[in-house]
Amino acid sequence: MGKEWLWWLGEFGLAAVVAVVAGFVTRDVPISILYGLFVGTVFFVLREHRRVVAQHERQVSVMEDKALNLPPTFTHPETVDPHMKHLIEHERSELLRLAKEIAEGEICLRSRPAWQIINDFHKLAKPGDRIIATNSGGTWGIPLWDLVVQRDCELADSGVDFTRIFIEPTNATPDYKKHLKQEMDRQKEGRINVRFIKEFKLPPGTIQNGMLIVDKYCGYAVKGTGSGPKQSVDEIRLFTRPSEVQRWKEMMETILKLSEEHK
Repeated sequence: MGKEWLWWLGEFGLAAVVAVVAGFVTRDVPISILYGLFVGTVFFVLREHRRVVAQHERQVSVMEDKALNLPPTFTHPETVDPHMKHLIEHERSELLRLAKEIAEGEICLRSRPAWQIINDFHKLAKPGDRIIATNSGGTWGIPLWDLVVQRDCELADSGVDFTRIFIEPTNATPDYKKHLKQEMDRQKEGRINVRFIKEFKLPPGTIQNGMLIVDKYCGYAVKGTGSGPKQSVDEIRLFTRPSEVQRWKEMMETILKLSEEHK
């Protein structure tokens, strides 16, 4: 409060000096003093406006940091998963970019392809880890899906125990079954452990397009438009909560026991 009053006193002092100088120069004291006070007041208002704007910008910056920067957001940043931090930082950068473009009257909307998120998620596995994934036909035959499969094969080569369980829908057509066998054959050649199960044998609550990195991460893709082997993906949900990861582990172990090896 003390500094604030000093600042105001300085501003009024400056206005008074302008008035006195104006009166001395014109030698018409009453009118010149009024004129000087007017000029000094205008000068004061302009300076005050700049001060308020600067203070507002500082407050916005602080609020932005609290809302968007990770250290102030997380009470215990050391407990937040590094992959989750990376994802949030990416979204933060996109948000700031959009805010700046909106202010300039031009905006470029873009989204990160789902396959990139899935691919990055798969990269979290290290040699010695165990992965169990389920798949009901999402994005087969699409080049971007081939990149995901390629990455999975590389993980298997590096020492990751990778098992993918393919799900055959109850209403599968002969053409779908043909594509299913082709996809299973291809991934088995890539040294991925391939298993399959009919949809009606799945336990209640099964996630049909999910992946578990045992004791570390789990997540699933939400299907969007399309049907059969070329369904699109609308969103990706990832979890690091120990309780959720454990629940997925139990679910995947159950599906493994009910499934059959593809030969």
